[in-house]
Amino acid sequence: MRMLPLRVAAAFLFISTIPLSANAQTRSGVIPPDWVPALAPSIKSALNHLREANSQAEMNSLSRQVADMTDAQLLIAYVRLYDLLSATERAKLREEQSRWLKERSKVARKGVESEGGSLAPLEANNAEVTYTEKRLGELRARLKTAEKKKKTAEE
Repeated sequence: MRMLPLRVAAAFLFISTIPLSANAQTRSGVIPPDWVPALAPSIKSALNHLREANSQAEMNSLSRQVADMTDAQLLIAYVRLYDLLSATERAKLREEQSRWLKERSKVARKGVESEGGSLAPLEANNAEVTYTEKRLGELRARLKTAEKKKKTAEE
């Protein structure tokens, strides 16, 4: 399951190369507006398996899967929001997200209390998930606002 972060990173890199134009024809269109990937059930399943895990290695792996799927949800919210923004707002969001990603790495490292132990990956993953879920909530709230704004403008 280590491939998902590479896909998420590749998608973010792709999105960051999209020209900054307010022209609707240059919108990314990466995610169809009516498509909602079903990640929540997979996250719930991984969390259920995590509760029943019999080894630290299994717990570490499952917590990484949860972190990766939560990161995928974040990317989806980011792309949807990005698609609704003006060129100036897109540039600001990209810069904000880059700063946030760097901070998330620091937060994950700081979340490790058992330095050098086999528990460290689980602690880092949990800190990352918590931080990502907070950002996901923020982006989803901004997305709702942007969607309402767009709908109002179209009427």
